Amino acid sequence: MKKLIIAINLVIIAMSATASGRNNLFSLFKLNPKQSQNVAVKKHKAADGPSFETLKGQYEKGAVSTDSLINYGVHQMKDNPALAESCLKLAASNGNQKANDYLGFFYFQQKDYDTAKKYLESKADHEGFAYTALGSMFLEGKGVTEDGEKARENYHKGALKGYPRGMTLYANLLGTKNGGSLDYPDAFFWHYIAGELGENLSRVTLFRPMLPQAPATDEVGQDAQQALLWIEKVHTGMKLQDQPIYKEGFLKGLKESERAADAGDDWARFYLGSMNYNGDFLNQNYPQAIRYYEQIVKNGKLPATVISTVKDRLAEMQKTPKK
Repeated sequence: MKKLIIAINLVIIAMSATASGRNNLFSLFKLNPKQSQNVAVKKHKAADGPSFETLKGQYEKGAVSTDSLINYGVHQMKDNPALAESCLKLAASNGNQKANDYLGFFYFQQKDYDTAKKYLESKADHEGFAYTALGSMFLEGKGVTEDGEKARENYHKGALKGYPRGMTLYANLLGTKNGGSLDYPDAFFWHYIAGELGENLSRVTLFRPMLPQAPATDEVGQDAQQALLWIEKVHTGMKLQDQPIYKEGFLKGLKESERAADAGDDWARFYLGSMNYNGDFLNQNYPQAIRYYEQIVKNGKLPATVISTVKDRLAEMQKTPKK
């Protein structure tokens, strides 16, 4: 029995290393290039791991944690939906909010929007991917009454949670009058941040028009087809500098972002720090980037993935001569 428990835990631990990106497996929520390196592993079908009955028994004995059970369920969403549903329901039975969010996302992917709504529209504080899924339901009227304003609201919540696809979808709506007025400064702001976190659709929205001759390969990654179709439709023959998102967005929003950063907004600090680090739209300025990034680390309020990126860049800049 001891060997069985060890075997179960080894399978779950191996899967838990990849599960953080599993909500991105599907068409609406694709992996970014960095995440895809972590999950490009052999598919585990139900036969590769323990059965639900075995997992349940070990979970009830305390040999399997709730997080491991969730990770296993998320991992099985595509290959074995029934097993995924059972695992997530068991994990949610004690009121675990993360499991509830994944259940909502699971039913969203299964196109059972009425059930998804029960999990995603609760008053709880949800994960970023859950808010993003709910935003898409409101945008398309799936399981709920179509409502652009509520779509914006939920995409924004997903963005604030650090979910890159939520940022992209929120920015896309800000560039239209769907659900509210045009807001090019915020659209540019969130597209830039999403691109920094590996969201290819946002990256090409801002950078592809500047490189019309560049090959559509690595720079757009898994989302190449979607991104290029979108760019072709929206930006035909235009350079970024000629687009409203640049003239009415970046140029007008820069001062606003600087004021927000000085007032304590860590997302604005990440935006400005990243621009100074990259030298994309501002001249590269490591001292300025370090100033903004150090404030982010000191506060520790942004999502862990963002803080990790900031720390890596700080370490790099501190080893490099001042620019």
